[in-house]
Amino acid sequence: MDEKILDFIKNEQLLSWSMIDDSGVYTASAFYVFDEKNLSLIIASHEQTKHIQLALKNPSVAVNIAKENKIAFLKGIQAKAEFKYANKEQEKMYFSKFSFAKFDKKARIYTLDLIWAKLTDNTLGLVKKIEFLKKSLYYLTK
Repeated sequence: MDEKILDFIKNEQLLSWSMIDDSGVYTASAFYVFDEKNLSLIIASHEQTKHIQLALKNPSVAVNIAKENKIAFLKGIQAKAEFKYANKEQEKMYFSKFSFAKFDKKARIYTLDLIWAKLTDNTLGLVKKIEFLKKSLYYLTK
């Protein structure tokens, strides 16, 4: 993955993600921790929420991370990801950054494993886009 994409993701902590429901698209926001080794965005939520139920039903989700600013300084990531349960190491990573989440006994930790990402960074020029595509059987069969 390009360093510019990695740097952007590492320096943010709030994302929006979208999943499909019966009438179209449903969106939620979440604080995240970036697992660089696995290229995963680690989030927390309650299992009974609509967005988690939808993601469990169809784990192919879209992700957006953006810095709102003037058009000339706009930076953001558009991504496709696979929703999964986090492993123990990822849970520890999440709790080390957001320790308050440990006190929410109903919360579970999940990951959004990046499959494709595109960085828009208008400070590099309005037409400059940097893309990442994970070479995986999962993505190629979708």
